[in-house]
Amino acid sequence: MPLTSTTDKIATGELTLEDIEWLSQLLEEERRHVLGVDLTRYDFSPPSLEALGSPIVTKTPRSLLLPVAKGLVKQSLGITPDPVMLTHILTTRCNYSCGFCSFADSLNQKTDEMGLDEIELTYSSMGSALNTIVYSGGETTLHPQIVEIIEAAYRITRVKSVYIISNAWKPERLLEITHTLMHRCPELHLTWSLSIEGFKDYNNSVRHTKAQKWDAWQNTIDTLFALKDARQEYGYHQLDVQLCTVCTPDNEAQMTLWYAFVKDVLKPDKWNLNLMRRSVQMSESALPDFLERRSSKRLQAFEEMYINITSQVLQDAKAGDLDFTYHTGTPLEGAMKSAVDLISQRENRNTLFDAPKQFKCKAGTIGAYLSATGEIGGCEEFVHHPQNPKGYGNVREHNYDFLALWKGKQAKRFRQLTGCSTECVGCTLESQRNYPAILLSPKTLVQAYKLGVTLLEAQTH
Repeated sequence: MPLTSTTDKIATGELTLEDIEWLSQLLEEERRHVLGVDLTRYDFSPPSLEALGSPIVTKTPRSLLLPVAKGLVKQSLGITPDPVMLTHILTTRCNYSCGFCSFADSLNQKTDEMGLDEIELTYSSMGSALNTIVYSGGETTLHPQIVEIIEAAYRITRVKSVYIISNAWKPERLLEITHTLMHRCPELHLTWSLSIEGFKDYNNSVRHTKAQKWDAWQNTIDTLFALKDARQEYGYHQLDVQLCTVCTPDNEAQMTLWYAFVKDVLKPDKWNLNLMRRSVQMSESALPDFLERRSSKRLQAFEEMYINITSQVLQDAKAGDLDFTYHTGTPLEGAMKSAVDLISQRENRNTLFDAPKQFKCKAGTIGAYLSATGEIGGCEEFVHHPQNPKGYGNVREHNYDFLALWKGKQAKRFRQLTGCSTECVGCTLESQRNYPAILLSPKTLVQAYKLGVTLLEAQTH
């Protein structure tokens, strides 16, 4: 099969399943060539040991089990637990402009974003349970102090797992961050979640940039392979590289082929399919809200596609046909983290069907949200509601004392609205709704353990 013709098909998305099967059987070097990957264009070498400095030495226990167990006990006693998970928006600045972005109304507005000193003070007042931080934006890597912020979290808190969501606009930048964090924070589990919306022409058309010739797709693909190479070459055993796609009305038609292409050709450590939602910050979005969509008595095509693909992901992961595990301290730990992702997708399918929920939203319990300007709350939909904000307060106005706000009167009042306010209808927020709820449900934790064992057995056979 001519390589040039196949490269053109990858750009347009006009591949067949036979094309994808042929690509999957190529040697790694040949497959990269067809994908346009040429890592010699970049300088990916790590900084010198002198520039990196010494690793941060701590004796901090970083297991997730203990803080979750404490959270369960406090929940049973009616006591608000300290946050175990945090979604931290580093910046609302972004060099891309995507129509499905949940921060559409505030993206690239001039804001007084928190700096390192302020963030350190905030982290130091979050209690003793913080284990997982999801860094999002905007484009996270545009924050000039992202490395220092993550190092501060590692030094000050018990954080073990850090997820960085990025559009991979500059591969060298992501590799530099990786080299530094893997050296400076030796016990850290780092996951990059790289955004990509489909085949090249479509992806580059929806990721609007000021530069006409900017190849967002190639940057992401190059970064994917470069990070996997770095793990192998430098022994970064707790580094994961995910691809993340948002299922929207515009890309649902190519989603079946795209999933096959990701699974068999790109082969990331894990692939997330998120569902486009009508956020409170998307006033110009053409997407009807959840109630309007349900009033039609039928699912939208993109919702049906989300259900079909995520169901297939579960089936393929259980059969061992899809790599869907994390590179963590132990194989079972990684498999259970993957199981939580799959259970989260199952709950989103229930939401779309308007079926009985498996668990109640626990945003504002062990899961916290921190905005780029210091607003805290249970989730971004509450904090950023343009007419009726339900944030717990701003740390800048309270001497950066996170727990004082977290356990204050306003937090107690708004926490009672979690899961039952108007903006909660049809919510599919993974990191702020689903994950905390899964971890605070003994029944669902047992399901995650059993599914994790199944995934582990499938990967080892």
